[in-house]
Amino acid sequence: MRALLPSISLYDVLDDNPPRLRVRLAGTRLRDYLGRETTGLMLDELEQGDGRAYWDVAYREVIRSRRPAQGVIEAGRPGGAKLFRFWLRLPLENEEGRIHMVMGHDVFLQSEKAHALASRASLEIA
Repeated sequence: MRALLPSISLYDVLDDNPPRLRVRLAGTRLRDYLGRETTGLMLDELEQGDGRAYWDVAYREVIRSRRPAQGVIEAGRPGGAKLFRFWLRLPLENEEGRIHMVMGHDVFLQSEKAHALASRASLEIA
């Protein structure tokens, strides 16, 4: 279990329209990848480059559908090794049945298989 915790993140879903997400907890692997502490920041405040639209769709769909989503995207850094980010997002309900939080799990890999998977469209709702 200890090896899993650095890959976990939690996002509060705020009732804005459209909903905004605030990073409640960012595991150390995500923090290391992003190069900064993100706890307390709004997700839309993070530098995501060309991936912003991808993540907006992913989170909106998890909240709207109330179902988990998974995917893989290229996550390399400029001048760095080509990495691939395998991710899972799970909607969490409160007592009233509202999606109030999203739990994330992110794994960063460097492999040819990851490259092949990332070259295909990669957002899947369960």
